[in-house]
Amino acid sequence: MNTSLLRRRLARWIAAFVGVATAAAGFLMFSTSANAAVDTDAWYVIVNEHSGLAIDIQGRSQDNGATALLWTRTDASNQQFRFVDAGSGYYSIEARHSGKALDVYARSTENGADVVQWTDNGGTNQQWQLNEQSDGSYEIVNRNSEKALDNWEGATDPGTRLSQYDRNDTTVQRWSLVPVDGGGGGGQAGDGSLSDPNLQYYGRWADDGNWRTMGWAGGYVESAFTGSSIGVRLRNTIDMYYSVDGAPEQWMRNVSGNVTVASGLGAGSHTIRIGFRERAGSYNGDPAFGGFILASGEQTSSNARPADFIEFIGDSITVGQPNGDRPFTAYGYLVGEALGAGHTQVAQGGACLVSQDCYGMMDWFRRSSGWVDNDDWDFSTYQATAVVINLGTNDIGHGVSTTQFYENYIVMLERVRQAYPDAEIFAMGVFRNRYVTETRNAVEVRNNAGDAKVHFVDTAGWVDPETDTWDNVHPTDEGQQKIANLLTPIIDQYL
Repeated sequence: MNTSLLRRRLARWIAAFVGVATAAAGFLMFSTSANAAVDTDAWYVIVNEHSGLAIDIQGRSQDNGATALLWTRTDASNQQFRFVDAGSGYYSIEARHSGKALDVYARSTENGADVVQWTDNGGTNQQWQLNEQSDGSYEIVNRNSEKALDNWEGATDPGTRLSQYDRNDTTVQRWSLVPVDGGGGGGQAGDGSLSDPNLQYYGRWADDGNWRTMGWAGGYVESAFTGSSIGVRLRNTIDMYYSVDGAPEQWMRNVSGNVTVASGLGAGSHTIRIGFRERAGSYNGDPAFGGFILASGEQTSSNARPADFIEFIGDSITVGQPNGDRPFTAYGYLVGEALGAGHTQVAQGGACLVSQDCYGMMDWFRRSSGWVDNDDWDFSTYQATAVVINLGTNDIGHGVSTTQFYENYIVMLERVRQAYPDAEIFAMGVFRNRYVTETRNAVEVRNNAGDAKVHFVDTAGWVDPETDTWDNVHPTDEGQQKIANLLTPIIDQYL
């Protein structure tokens, strides 16, 4: 057995034994104040004192039985809960995105039982007592089992289990209730328009009169909203993908004007993400967003950004071309999602590092899109916590020498550092084994100059041209997923 796991279990056994012994001796084990008052109109993020992770409904699911787990705090609606008075000093704990209650599955009274969400049915396995501690945190005890809401095995990694366990007066069973929306539950109601502060933009979006246009690839817009339907205002024809309540992305092809994205949604708050196919090559769709269309009397609400944001700079491989479901099957999108980070692909088919008869991304990454003619992007719009560069596949076809590539890669790294002073920068060796030595040496120059946050990523052997690509160059969807699986843990160790 893993030794750290054994230590955590031993600590539980000792704590449980001490609790029994103390109770038998007639002493008060827990410093609590039952029936602690909370604002039943407020929405809270529930944060574990031991790990700092927040309670999260996995995948923003709307379904009964969806798992409640611990995740990096994002303040998204699937991490927001309110306490609904159930009488006799108990509360049901309602998830904002689904309107469903935290539930001990199958009314179990066993240690380690799953905690899920379920339609509120008034069952005692959905009722919880709040016991306030002297430090202001809470013990949350299930009425049916009389066991405490528990960070199973004292985990500290996102994605780990939430459960119930015998009360043991440790930090794995202590929870902070952090009000969101200003503590009143409603926050600043929004109308879905471009000026709505609840809309979150990811990637390079530029103002264009009554519209905002998506530059490059992999940009998207998110919001939380109430109501049974959601729509989008579009200017001219575009391929648009969307996800409602965290469901897998789907396409709406060749749409324009006012478009209904979803209807017949259930009660409670929902989330939406929309994005567009990139304007590039012969595709001239209009990636112009004019705001969300809400049902009558409904509103948007705050949907906080993740703590991390990753920008992927590259060529057609980073775009995800020629795969039909790009960007959300491209490795950058997949890595960002796997890490729970915001993300975008500042990438263009045919791009190079060096501006030599080519989209030289050492220059073009400073622009809002691939169709403007000046360095117009304001890097204060957002700050990336990580930047991944995957360039060098195409430069050889434009006569770029190894010396030119090396010298200009150093400049590229310097410019990215200037744009993002605190970011971790990852320079990938390209999958076709071109300019790899030069890329590695450029990273070493920056390291020797004192920049320890620049890293070379050796991708040798990651992509088998025969099995992982369409044409010996462009990865299939399966090839993109393979790259993402290998890159994700490398970035994760630095975030």
